[in-house]
Amino acid sequence: MLVALVLNTRKDESEFEVEYDPPHTIELIKHGIEAAGHEYVFIEADETVLDNLQKIRPDLVFNRSEGLQGESRESHVPAILEMLGIPYVGANVLTTAVCLNKGWTKKILSYHGIRTPQFHIVSSIEEVDTLKFEYPVILKPNEEGSSVGINEDNVVHNPAQLKAKLKDMLGEYIQSILIEQFIEGREFSVGTLGNSDGSLEVLPIVEIDFSTMPPEIAGVFGQRAKTILDDLSHYICPAITDNKTKKQLETISLDVCKYLEVPDFARIDFRMDKKGHIYFLEINPLPGMDFDPEEQDISFFPFMAMKADYIYDELVRRLIESAKGRYGISA
Repeated sequence: MLVALVLNTRKDESEFEVEYDPPHTIELIKHGIEAAGHEYVFIEADETVLDNLQKIRPDLVFNRSEGLQGESRESHVPAILEMLGIPYVGANVLTTAVCLNKGWTKKILSYHGIRTPQFHIVSSIEEVDTLKFEYPVILKPNEEGSSVGINEDNVVHNPAQLKAKLKDMLGEYIQSILIEQFIEGREFSVGTLGNSDGSLEVLPIVEIDFSTMPPEIAGVFGQRAKTILDDLSHYICPAITDNKTKKQLETISLDVCKYLEVPDFARIDFRMDKKGHIYFLEINPLPGMDFDPEEQDISFFPFMAMKADYIYDELVRRLIESAKGRYGISA
């Protein structure tokens, strides 16, 4: 079976390319595809992607495309693949579009009874005068992933700080901003991995250990914590929790994937307050797959998978088998 890896190659370390895949990750996925007995081809997810897909016509696409621009950029390649009738690994057009929009994701999950911090979506400073907030709150770009635009100074404690930070972010990101109640407490990340029968396996849970980070991080797992200060010693996997908390995190994660129709793989982030209440923060239906121990460049999803005793090749094979099962492919 011809499997095409379609993604955006990371060419620099800028904030806006942090979601793209580096050459090391590309080689790991290539090795996994070939180790599973498939023929491999690479297609860059740029403006030539449609022509190349039409010429190559792969049997399956291992989709990791983040898109080039626009509020629904992660849906561009899935839309093209559906138009061409090519099966692919990962979430569909609607799911990728919704999940990139933090506000819409939270609205859908709130409807289904998933607890999430109080929030508002604003596109101007004037709007905040009509809204009520329980401080502290944290500001996030509404249509970005990988903690783009998020650092410890995004947490504000009064209206003056809120307006100042909001002004900066509206000018830099040219999109609506999520203003969310800041939940002080523990932070967890949960990974799900698809099976060929459509069910999902929950991988060992990661906890971010803020006690090992500098005090100025202030409990915010943003870009600085994920890049400049990134170190495996900051992450506990499996997370040390009581059985009740573990079961709650697993059950909520499976419910989130069900309500948002996320197959194959995902990473879901949560906060737990001092009372033990668990709050959904966000989901990534296209989780990072970097795994370079020498450079300490390890994404949570493969990190969780390794803790579940999967080698990288097996992780890639499982993702392909999950997609094949969904499409009824027997090859």
